[in-house]
Amino acid sequence: DAVLYDRLVPNEVARLAKPGALVRYVGKEGNVDSTTMKAQQDDISSQLTQLAKGGMSVCRLKGGDPMIYGRVGEEMEACAKAGVQYEIVPAVTAALAAGADAGVPLTFRKEATSVRVLTMNPSTTKDESFDWAQFVAPATTFALYMGLTALPGACERMIAAGVPPDRPMAIIDKASLPSSQTVAGTVGTLPGLVKGRTDLQGPAMCLLGDVVGLRDRLAAPAAAAANVARRSASAAGAEGDAVTTAARSVVAEAAAQAVLLQLDAEALRRLRARIDDLLIPLGKEGADTAEGGAPPSKRAAAAA
Repeated sequence: DAVLYDRLVPNEVARLAKPGALVRYVGKEGNVDSTTMKAQQDDISSQLTQLAKGGMSVCRLKGGDPMIYGRVGEEMEACAKAGVQYEIVPAVTAALAAGADAGVPLTFRKEATSVRVLTMNPSTTKDESFDWAQFVAPATTFALYMGLTALPGACERMIAAGVPPDRPMAIIDKASLPSSQTVAGTVGTLPGLVKGRTDLQGPAMCLLGDVVGLRDRLAAPAAAAANVARRSASAAGAEGDAVTTAARSVVAEAAAQAVLLQLDAEALRRLRARIDDLLIPLGKEGADTAEGGAPPSKRAAAAA
């Protein structure tokens, strides 16, 4: 009945809501102080619980996985306090999408046996109690969320804490989207490589660790890479409408399957006959053309 969606959710996804649904943008702006951020989050939690207590089924739609830096804990707490039942639907978090786009496996035998997930914003680089020495840990991949703006200061603090300047590091901008870009370098060189790059607009993920240095060795053959590039360009252009149509079809099918469980036998028989009528014009691609082209329900009726 209602969708509250975040800044990182594409408008095309928000438009998949059912006709008549309340669709409300509740995105928070970045680089604001903690007091402002808390006020914004409290307002979202209030909207969420008020709509639910008003009898609406509410979807709180986020980019990535809500359980990783998605502020879902505060919203779960608000729902629990208000007596609102809820369900968490898992998704793909940015670290996993960034690894896939950059061709960087987050774990790799003998190279990376653990993964650490952290936020890396400008306030982190100013925090004197932050443990910068942790980045010296061997056989570890670090996934740093929101790391683009803070990159120069973060790299400086890492080197000062003992991280080798030649430790591989990469920035992945807009992971999982057709416009995704990867800039790879080292702790010592990456800040200079992204400086002045106005095409890197975020959201961005930073990956740090020896596995980043495996990109060239693990890279797909040129022909395969070209095919991936063509598919990405196509998805961003001519096939955009087809992607949206396919997404709508998936949503509609899921809704239909939920309704099917509530139908009795007679209703299911009528529905099957109607589906067969819709499939016949599709010919071999859609209908069962055996036995003279008659679909199963029609053959059953004829036999009776």
